[in-house]
This record gives sequence, C-alpha cells and structure tokens, in this order.
Amino acid sequence: MAVYGVRIITGGFLGAGTWDHISISLVGSEGKSPPLHLDTCGKDFSRGAEEEFTVCSEPVGSLLFLQLHKAPLWLPTPLPLPLPPDAWFCSSVHLIPPEGPPLNFPCYQWLEGACTLVLREGTAKLASSDTVPLLLEQRRGELQKRQGTYRWKTYAPGWPHCVDVEAVEELSPDVHYSLGKSISFFLKASSAFIKLKMKGLLNDASPWKDLKDLRQIFSIQKTPVYEYVVEHWKEDELFASQFLNGLNPILIQRCRQLPPHFPVTDAMVAPFLGRGTSLDAELKRGTMFLVDYKLLDGIPAGQINGKQQYVAAPLCLLQQPPGRPLRPIAIQLSQTPGPDSPIFLPSDSEWDWLTAKTWVRSAEFAIHEAVSHLGRAHLLPEVFSIATLRQLPLCHPLYKSTAVGVSGFTELVRRDLEQLTYSTLCLPEDVRARGVSNLPGYHYRDDGLKIWGVPPSLESRAALIRYLTMVIFTCSAQHAAFSAGQFDFSAWMPNFPPSMQLPPPTAKGLAGPESFLASLPDINATCDIIIVLWLLSKEPGDLRSLGCFPDAHFTEEAPRRSQEAFAARLAEISRQIQERNARLPLPYTYLDPPNIENSVAI
Repeated sequence: MAVYGVRIITGGFLGAGTWDHISISLVGSEGKSPPLHLDTCGKDFSRGAEEEFTVCSEPVGSLLFLQLHKAPLWLPTPLPLPLPPDAWFCSSVHLIPPEGPPLNFPCYQWLEGACTLVLREGTAKLASSDTVPLLLEQRRGELQKRQGTYRWKTYAPGWPHCVDVEAVEELSPDVHYSLGKSISFFLKASSAFIKLKMKGLLNDASPWKDLKDLRQIFSIQKTPVYEYVVEHWKEDELFASQFLNGLNPILIQRCRQLPPHFPVTDAMVAPFLGRGTSLDAELKRGTMFLVDYKLLDGIPAGQINGKQQYVAAPLCLLQQPPGRPLRPIAIQLSQTPGPDSPIFLPSDSEWDWLTAKTWVRSAEFAIHEAVSHLGRAHLLPEVFSIATLRQLPLCHPLYKSTAVGVSGFTELVRRDLEQLTYSTLCLPEDVRARGVSNLPGYHYRDDGLKIWGVPPSLESRAALIRYLTMVIFTCSAQHAAFSAGQFDFSAWMPNFPPSMQLPPPTAKGLAGPESFLASLPDINATCDIIIVLWLLSKEPGDLRSLGCFPDAHFTEEAPRRSQEAFAARLAEISRQIQERNARLPLPYTYLDPPNIENSVAI
C-alpha cells in the first residue's frame, strides 16, 4: 500500500468553494486506483483555501495522470435528497508520492455538478508506447464531452460559427464572467444610470439645443483624451489623426489612383497641395491616402425614439505633406457621384466642412462597432476560443497560452467577413497591403508591430508561429486598440456620433448650426450609447495585463523562462511607449502592454 500526500488549492473567486464530495483517482502504467476520498468534517474546499490530505492506494505503476471527481452532497433525511448544484473552482492539485519529487497538476477550472476531470502532471511527457492508448482514450473522452458542451451555431449566413446557447447561464463558468466581475459591472452601470436619471437626461427624447449642454453627461468620468477632444474636435488635424491612432486605425490606405466614383479634380484640391505640384503628382509620389466606407452603401438604417435615422457611405481623401501632419482635403458622402453628391473641401463654409467631417465620423462609428470591434475583436476570437475548447485537451501547450439598426448591423458583419482574409488579420502583412508602412505618426502600427514580434529562433516553425501570433494579437492587443478608447473619443458625441437624424446634405451652403444640432442623436440616445461605451472601454475590476500569467499552467523550466523573457520584452516596449507619449500632445496609450487585457474579457 502506497501513501500519498495531497494538497488542493481552491481559487479565490467569489463562489469558488464547495460543500460537494471531492475525490481523486490515480491512473498509472499498471492500473487505476478507486476514488480516494478527500472529505473531512465540515466544508473542506473553501474559497482561497489550501488543504492537505493523506490517502492510501495500491501501486499503479508510473503515474500517467490524475482524475478529479466531484459528487453532490446529500441531505441526511429519511429520504436523502441532493443539495442544489454547487460549482467549485480548483486551481491545482499537488501530489507527494511515496518516492520521487512532488507532482503538480494544474487545473484552473470550474467543476459543476457530478463530474470527472482528467489532469496531467505539469511537466509530464508521454510515457512508453504501451501506455499511450490509455492516455489517448482518456483524452478522447475529455474532448468528446467538451465538444458536446461547446456546440457550433451560425446566427446568419456569412457570420462566423458561434457557441450554440440561448443564454449566458448555459455556458460553462470557465467561459463567462465570474460572480465578482459581474457584480462589479452591475454596480458600475447602475451608478452611471442613476446619476443621469437624476439629471433627467435618460428620459429626454428632445434634440440638443446647445453643444455646451453635452458637458452635463460627463460628471461620471473625464479623461485627458476626452478633454483634448472637446477642445480640438473641429480641427482637421485631430480628425485626420484618428484614422491613425483613434478607435479604428485599420481603414486608411495609400492611394495611388482615385476610384472612378470619387471624381476629385486637380482644380478642387490644388489650393491645398502647395505650389509646383498637382493631384496626379502627389498620387504618384505616394502622399495621398484614402478611407472608403463602401461597406455601408445600401445598409438599412433603423429608428430611434420613433425617428428615422440615416447612414452614409463616404469617401475621404487625405494628404501627408512633408514634415506636416496628415490632413483631409476632400470628402464625398456617397458612393455615387453626381449633382446631389457634392465633394466637400476645406475651403467650403465652416458648417459645410464640419458637417461633412461629422458624417465621416458617424460612418466610422458604424464600421468600428459592427466590423472592427464586434466582428474582428469579439466574434473571431470566440471562434478561436471555442475551437480550442472543443479540439485541444487541457494539457496541450497551445491551450495553456491562450446608427444602423439590428438588420444593418448584421449585414455589415456579413459583408466584412466575406472580404476578410487571413493576411488582413496579420498586422505586418495588413500594414504592407494598405501601403502605410512609412506613414508618420502612426502609433497604432508602431506599437502593434512591437507587440507582434516573435523570436527569430522559432523561424523553422514559421507557419504555426504566424497563426498563433495572429490569434494572440487579435484576442489581446487588437481588441485593446478597438475597445479601450471608446469613451475617450466618443464621450464628446459630435466627434463620434452613433447616428444621424437628417439625411446627408445634397448641396453646399445648406449646413448651419441649427441643422448640425438637428442631425445629432437626441439627448437620451446620446446618454445611452455613451454609458455603454464607458462601460465597455474599462475592465470592470480584475484586469490581467498581457504577459501576466496568474494561473500556473506551465510548471516546466523552459516555458517559465520564456514567460520571464516575454515579460521583460513587454516592460521594455512599455518604457519606449511611455517615453514617446511624454512628448505627444495626445498620447497613444492603448497598446502600452500594462493597458492590454490578455484576452477579450469585456
């Protein structure tokens, strides 16, 4: 009979402890032990506790893996009844065998109801060939169970596969918010809604009468970027810089030839290009850039407060003068040129030009929220995550690393996924394809490429590394770039309007302060969207930064050294970014590693 010491560590989350019966089975090259019970009197597995037990077992040979069993507790009545399901979060199981070094079995999972979980020792290699079938059989059972739990569902033609559940409660607790995080989120949202409710803003469906009234909303939070946007939102320089370092820095591309449906002439833009040059010359020189919102063409608009909303599909031409900031020089608000679709220029009246830029910003909102943020930074990572959960065992190294209406929103996601390519998701290739490798002041590109980099010693596995880097970048840094600044840039609503209540102007000279205000969302609609974006831009309570590994899945020396090297590299990148930001009037902080959540966690 062999005597083993067992130490169980329960997670520190709210609700992590359990009253249920816990036992283990030892599976080795010569057999398997029966369940070895770990219960004593009272509640053993309390939140955050480390508890030690002693168990005895017949020899099982070389230990292959450990089975962790959980069974409901029964009430001691004349007719015994099980207590309600009591989930348990096990961080790890440590085993001290009669001979040899201690063994560590990382877990970091919730166990619900009656279940059995197979755990592999953190440093274990596959045993001899005669034990492989047994190990594979255990893995096969684990994967079959997980594939049944995480079923695929396609919501609409062209959308990515998503998990087939109707409510969050149906998901495993491993893949939805913890109780503590949910409470933090609820309290934060309630606080914001109560403050605006007391001001009478949430029920006010009237238009804004003065832009200064917008400041009533923002006692909930102000940021340096918000204050900068309030001060400079009308300026061309801030308008253009947001294509580089705003919420959606992936649309701008170098323009060598204007599309035929954007008939900008040399006469229109000559005053802005400088003496001795022409539009054709600047196009050939590579100083012209285009942002095209063609995905929005024909997208149906919804209604808010019973009022019809409007969507435009603009084109915006920008120039990068030598030694000067990027600037807009022409805007067309539709994909169909003609008398009813004028090309707006910086030389037009103040309100004509501002209205044209605001329509571009509204189109930016729609593309950002539906395509970049939801589609590429949430739905695609969901596919990666569910595929990992379904296809890889827990011990696998890759598993350890890891103003339109509803119909219009759906159509936007579908259109983008039809044109999305693998290369688009790989930042270095996307930057080259858009021709923006040398565009000055593009901090999203510069910071993103630093985080993307991988050690050259792994080049022999280039294809795998490219794919895994894309997944990790998409699920961490890319999401941070799209999400973290939502409140900063949208809190001053005219800079990033979620909808427009008047149709795009069909002629110049029609815009003025009254029509501009009438175009913007109503007071209650403005408050609703800003509160949502405020909540979605800040991690509610338990941010885990990129490079932070609180769950010790890796116990081997080599990957731990890699983690340390990765953390050191991220610290150096952070230092470089902070030094650069100290010199900028508008710092770009969203890809500073401490600010990057290591997953799509909000």
